[in-house]
Amino acid sequence: MTQTDSENQMPDTPTKLRIDEAIKYLFTSEKQALIRLINSALGENYDPDTTELVELKTEFISRKTAADESGPDPFDLEKIVADMIFSLDCVAFHIEFQTQADHTISIRIMRYGVEHALSTMKNTGLGGVIEFELPVPVLIQIEKDENLADKIPAMIRVSGRDDALAFDITVIRLWTFGVDELVKRKLYLLLPFLMVRHRKRKITQQDVQAFLEDLQKVEEAIDGLYENGEIFANLRSNLYEVTDSIAKIINQKYYGNNLEIDKELKKMETTRALYAQELVAKGKAEGKAEGEAKAEAEVTQVIRMYLHKHSLEHISEELNISMFKVKELLLKSGLIEQSH
Repeated sequence: MTQTDSENQMPDTPTKLRIDEAIKYLFTSEKQALIRLINSALGENYDPDTTELVELKTEFISRKTAADESGPDPFDLEKIVADMIFSLDCVAFHIEFQTQADHTISIRIMRYGVEHALSTMKNTGLGGVIEFELPVPVLIQIEKDENLADKIPAMIRVSGRDDALAFDITVIRLWTFGVDELVKRKLYLLLPFLMVRHRKRKITQQDVQAFLEDLQKVEEAIDGLYENGEIFANLRSNLYEVTDSIAKIINQKYYGNNLEIDKELKKMETTRALYAQELVAKGKAEGKAEGEAKAEAEVTQVIRMYLHKHSLEHISEELNISMFKVKELLLKSGLIEQSH
């Protein structure tokens, strides 16, 4: 998250929400949704169900750059934090969010990439080749900045050499998207952040209506994604929670707790509570189904081993279940009779 974002954080209220925290909360909710976002943004083709996703280090300690010609103080350290770095099947990706325009963003994204490369650098030993690998960068720009194109071109060059390495930064210009296009492009994780663009200093009734329309469209999109099996219950609940929090803060700071918006937010809170109950119930049902499947598999194994002339003692030992349980399962299956 950029320094500009930190200086323009939402107000200190009971519903305060840091955008960078919301990002990590949502983007770690469901790996399939994050993989689909990468596929869409970069034209990749990772399988959402089988790809291995690993979260990587995002905090790095380095020396501060000196403001004068005296050089940096070797003991003057600073912590820099990238929004999200992760790998898909061992390929590293870096996602950085930016709320307001900051044209030093490409330099900072490259710096995060270099810090990641230094922390993961592989040395094959004396005389070997050192691998210096930067993650694939993606910038998500929330508010309007017409100076940003779909890509920020950059090059890495060794001084005096002709060859250079392209380090283009892919940009998702969120302000250009509507709810329907985000759904179509499978950028579900970005739905709540559409509400951030409603931050304004002078509010008209037309602004209130536009706010409500976007809020209702986001709600309907989240419901539709879940009902169509595109997202799981946990992500639906989290999308609702982040949307509600962002909208509530903007309503407090910019819209003076508008009653129409407040009414819609209260409806969202009720819906979210119902989803939470449904999630618990679903978890219990899944646990019950898993237990039933395990029991059925156990019966199948006992029967198969008995029919292959294994002794009851051997079955008990091999499957790590009691002799009593083995006999009980065989009795229920009608393969042995109750001894008197």
